[in-house]
Amino acid sequence: MVIRVQRFRRLLLATLVFLCAAGCVRREGRTSDCKWPPERAAGPATAQHLSEDAEFAEDLAIRYSDVHHGLRTPYYVSGEDYASNRDRCIARLFGEIAKQHSVPIESVYGSLGQNRAYIDLAINLPFALLYCLVTAVVARAIWRRYPPAESGWLPGATMILFLSLAFSVAFVMVGDIWARIAETYRVGNGHMSYRADRLLWARHLTALFSAAFATFLLTAAEVARRMLGKDSRLETRSMRSTFKKVERPGRAGLNL
Repeated sequence: MVIRVQRFRRLLLATLVFLCAAGCVRREGRTSDCKWPPERAAGPATAQHLSEDAEFAEDLAIRYSDVHHGLRTPYYVSGEDYASNRDRCIARLFGEIAKQHSVPIESVYGSLGQNRAYIDLAINLPFALLYCLVTAVVARAIWRRYPPAESGWLPGATMILFLSLAFSVAFVMVGDIWARIAETYRVGNGHMSYRADRLLWARHLTALFSAAFATFLLTAAEVARRMLGKDSRLETRSMRSTFKKVERPGRAGLNL
């Protein structure tokens, strides 16, 4: 159990390192006063850089509202007041970004949440690989517990079907938690706010559940095929060995 926990921690650490390399929100220049820090790079920006600036400005606006209009502050009025002040801060910061890079402010708004392909890959690929590994282990355990050659296909197939549904539900629940933890680390802010709605799990929940369900069934079928093939090869070797043992005494009798 300890070894498994250590492996999980190593996988999570590798995920966070890979994730930060894919696109961590920058840490320098963070404040809670709704001010855009100066940048060295000015003029026209690439789509990737503009998206990173917009995401950083969004984080600054959320920090500003958390400190000056948040629920646990003496300045809290209502959720609407919090959201309106956050949005005004975002508009102000986006205006400064647009001016600095000589682009329309609509381009800054449109770049927010874009160019997430590598980020989503870095967050979800390790978890998907872990899920595939777990399904293979579970499927192998089920077929060993209910071998088709002895129990028939019905008991094992029933358990496979039941666990495929259970594991698919667990996959989307744990995967969402996994993604939120990784995204919190990436943005460097424990308050995700509405940013959690941009995660892959929030946008494609049904598709991810279906993919997990199909993956479990396909993995179980592949495990069963390999186990049957292995048993068939062992049976063939056993029969060949038996034939050799039967043939040897006959040959010895003829020599006599």
